[in-house]
Amino acid sequence: MHRKGLAEVEPDPDRRRALLRSGKIRSVDQWYVTEEAPEDLLALLELGVRPTCLDAAALHGLWIPMAVGVHAYRPRRVEAPPDAPRLAQIRRRRDAGSGELVPIPVSGAGHPAPATHPLILHAPSLRRWGSQDPVPDIVRTLDHAVRCQSTVNVAILIESALNKRCLSMKDLDRLLAGLPQRKRQPLARVRADAQSGTETAVRWWLEERRVRVRSQAQLLPDVRVDLLIGTNWVIECDSRRFHDDPTQYREDRRRDLALSSRGYRVTRLTWEQVFLDWSRTSAMLLEMLRRRDHRRLLPVRAAG
Repeated sequence: MHRKGLAEVEPDPDRRRALLRSGKIRSVDQWYVTEEAPEDLLALLELGVRPTCLDAAALHGLWIPMAVGVHAYRPRRVEAPPDAPRLAQIRRRRDAGSGELVPIPVSGAGHPAPATHPLILHAPSLRRWGSQDPVPDIVRTLDHAVRCQSTVNVAILIESALNKRCLSMKDLDRLLAGLPQRKRQPLARVRADAQSGTETAVRWWLEERRVRVRSQAQLLPDVRVDLLIGTNWVIECDSRRFHDDPTQYREDRRRDLALSSRGYRVTRLTWEQVFLDWSRTSAMLLEMLRRRDHRRLLPVRAAG
């Protein structure tokens, strides 16, 4: 909470001083924080900045696309940029790709290099915040992202916010209404049922090529798939960068076999294929589309 709000929460000055002495709350820049405050948020506040764009979206629990830098709103001049390892630690929540804070080694396989961790300070026009909260509300967060990120990255954020019910349709309309036409028009096709940013990114690519695609299609009583392309091509998208759950592995293979037995062709795409090796991945998907593999008729099942 902002320092001005502490007296409202705890009117007794002696108790306020006791809380501070005990360490249950402490002062960070303009705010008082509790022991439960997210460490990546604290790291930004200690630099004299507030999170915005992707980093505020991560604190809202959204699925975060891969992008360069730590994004912050600067209420005052930052004298010196922090070193890369410090910013890499702030990026831990974002690099998980899920809005969750998980340990990720700075030099681990597939981890962005230190050069991708610059502190990106948003424009002075963003100083007009309507609250004293260190994290902007979801609409303002997305508005900042629209003016900073690619259209597909913004679509990933919006669809995640809709799916998690962090963003209402009314708020979405308000967000889109304030955008220029060139940004508003493509974002008008966002959906609320996307289960991951990987799914959004792949569907967005297919739609741009005017490929008929259904999201979250119920193909069997116990099998719903991420994407159905044409009549028979199923694409399943791994939602996270780390995917080593043996239970989920077995369930995925059960689903794949059930779909294959009905004549569907199943393609599984990993996070890495979509976000680290997309040029090669998309070239192979495009070749499959050109062969019209997605237009094959499903076999007719015998009655009885």
